[in-house]
Amino acid sequence: MTNLYLAPAKVNLHLAVTDVRSDGYHELDTSFVYVDVADELQIVIAEDLKVTCSIDELSGEKNLVFQVLSAFQKYFDVSLGLHVFIDKKLPAQAGLGGGSSDAATALMVANHLWRVGCDTETLMAFATPFGADIPCFLFGEACYAQGIGEKLTPYTKNIPQEQIVVAWPGEGVSTAAAFAHFDKKYFHALTDEKAKAKVRARSDGGSFELGYNDLEQSAIELCSPLETLLSEMQKKSVRAWMSGSGSACVALCRSSSDAKKLVDDLTEKALVSWVHMGYFLLKHPLEIKIGA
Repeated sequence: MTNLYLAPAKVNLHLAVTDVRSDGYHELDTSFVYVDVADELQIVIAEDLKVTCSIDELSGEKNLVFQVLSAFQKYFDVSLGLHVFIDKKLPAQAGLGGGSSDAATALMVANHLWRVGCDTETLMAFATPFGADIPCFLFGEACYAQGIGEKLTPYTKNIPQEQIVVAWPGEGVSTAAAFAHFDKKYFHALTDEKAKAKVRARSDGGSFELGYNDLEQSAIELCSPLETLLSEMQKKSVRAWMSGSGSACVALCRSSSDAKKLVDDLTEKALVSWVHMGYFLLKHPLEIKIGA
């Protein structure tokens, strides 16, 4: 087996905040799909646990991959270690799930190489405390997520097949900051005041349209380049929206030539520092049978 493993980006097809719990966690109604661009992890069995990264400041014990693997190692009393090198291709604080995806891929590989044999549900339950996005990568296919992101079911609508452009303006948005801004400025205006616990009316089985994102306006107010980027993408595509808590945006294009024109335009106008032209993926690209 190769020692090179992919950790793909994800895009939220919609994201609605349906409640804020008493413990501060947000209840969500969202959906995820993978993208054909990924961080690359080199992972080999070793005597100790070591995580390094192509971005030096992300190396070491502060990396989420190290934290998850160390906890997994201790919880299941594993005597082996792993050496992990993360070649970062995805931008940070972009709403693409890069760090969470790295952690999910590393956990799936560790589960296999260390022969722990956990099934998908066990891995998701273990990983949720480390990050609400990690389970969507462990799930292995496009999915809906509710609760704080841990209640996952397969995505039942048609996944857009158009060529996509994913673009990042070069300035990130902290997830915590985006939610805090949303709570302070927008949550009260989006709730049904007659509903108990401020749960939004449409969270009761209602359907959110493709690209709907409650956090978009907060992210724009926290990251000024985002508004110009998103506006430009919306003008020159079938549909464009922000993923997650930002600041990356995705556009559906009618053809590869339209996608290429959009990429060229965004680059020429210096609106992006990272851009990818590709497609959505229905399945996670990592070919490891969980539980094996």
